[in-house]
Amino acid sequence: MLKNSADLPERPGIYIFRSAAGKALYVGKAVNLRRRVAHYFQKKDDPLIRSLLERSATLETIVTEAEADALLLESNLVHSYLPPFNIRLKDDKSFPFIEITLADDFPGIYFSRHISPGSFIVGPLVNAGKARSLIDTVTRLFRLRTCGAALFRKGIPCLYFHIERCSAPCAGRVERSRYCGQVADAVDFLKGRKGKLLARLKGRMRSLARRQDFERAQKAKEDLELMDGFSLRSCISARGRIDSDVIVSCLLGREAFFVHLALSGGRVSKNGFFHLQTLRDSEDEALREFLIDFYRLRPLPGEILVSMLPAQAKELADFFSKRAERRVRMRVPQRGKKKNVLDLAMRNLAFFVQKSDFRVLGEEIQKMLRLRHFPAQIEGFDISHLGEMNRVGAQVVFKNGRPEKRLYRSYIIRAAAPGDTEALKEVLNRRFRREPSPPDLLLIDGGLPQLGVARQVKADLGLSCDLLALAKGEERIFLEDGTSLVPPGGSLLRHLLQNIRDEVHRRAVTHHRRRREMLPS
Repeated sequence: MLKNSADLPERPGIYIFRSAAGKALYVGKAVNLRRRVAHYFQKKDDPLIRSLLERSATLETIVTEAEADALLLESNLVHSYLPPFNIRLKDDKSFPFIEITLADDFPGIYFSRHISPGSFIVGPLVNAGKARSLIDTVTRLFRLRTCGAALFRKGIPCLYFHIERCSAPCAGRVERSRYCGQVADAVDFLKGRKGKLLARLKGRMRSLARRQDFERAQKAKEDLELMDGFSLRSCISARGRIDSDVIVSCLLGREAFFVHLALSGGRVSKNGFFHLQTLRDSEDEALREFLIDFYRLRPLPGEILVSMLPAQAKELADFFSKRAERRVRMRVPQRGKKKNVLDLAMRNLAFFVQKSDFRVLGEEIQKMLRLRHFPAQIEGFDISHLGEMNRVGAQVVFKNGRPEKRLYRSYIIRAAAPGDTEALKEVLNRRFRREPSPPDLLLIDGGLPQLGVARQVKADLGLSCDLLALAKGEERIFLEDGTSLVPPGGSLLRHLLQNIRDEVHRRAVTHHRRRREMLPS
């Protein structure tokens, strides 16, 4: 296992954990290299950090002048080395690229989603149709090959040669030096350097016309018009196709969860869910690392709306702006439609975490609320009535964060004295006398009076479950010992308990409405 070194500089920079073979395993950024690296050796009992240290043989550091320089260098090195312990995302399947394989002896042009080293790329593109149209334009103008390696090795000109869309380098119909010139022209064309190409094509058209080779002169004229009128701006998705991106995050231990919503024309046009492991210790650092990798091969919108600002938010926004060659804003919306969409993303994040790995969320809830039991099964209770008329109760059951509707129950209040608390006492007694096995956590819709009743029933029946009450409005959580807390608005704890409370309230109100409708007026 790699040993800590005390002689690291106390300066900003980059650190790289490498294997014995020299492979980069993890690239990180630090404001203070010595303090940041020492942090890993203090937490080597963490399974993920221990695995990194066991596989690492050397530690390399690069000092930078400022933290902003370290951010840029970190991004470049992560993209170059693709270290396995950094957050890594798959390419977005919705945004293809055009690739010219410059590393090949006879480069080809391809529609691609997985880029080869050394290639020239264009994109991301709006859609596959635009990408294929662009390839068609380039093959018409510059006659680059589009075949794969297996077909190229056969050495037989294909249909594209006969319709003048390929020079057939596979069959030796063009010298390599001339073909490479065509490739260089295609790259210049895609970079927007059309001046020399247009002048050359215009001269060729006139020369053919003087020789009265009118058919080929007409072809050159059509190519000239195509080249002159072509603009890559209409194909690149980064040019305003997406108005805003909404990205919300949650860090639970070493598990990082992210939800992405894309807004186009004021509507949600795309969404994505990501569950990753990270070595970052704070959510803002995990979010920064995620954003860097998320936009590595994706188009940058004009605005990124986040649930919290990432670490180095200003430097990251400047970095994205330079890459996009226009301003990219990053902010947390506080009101209006964009705040509503952010709230929608947070609700989706809560459901995503519950669905993908309730274990880490449950452990966080147990820790935050000082529960004795892991909240694998939570039961919620509520009372509904209208002026003491037709009082009813409701019970819902959530297992590992998901509703178990077959276990829902509704109650008609039979003998309880007036008041919500007396009705609640009857419902709880009937529930646990009918089925003695308690849940891990009992959640009551209400405040201290309702919590007191539940506590009394628990003592009378000898139940072992934990108790909570959730009051509407402020969304204050009352713990069994009488203390209380208000979880942050965007927290997953708040979303989960609100979801259970709202579900049991909905069932109680629905049952009460049906009871009223059944009675004669």
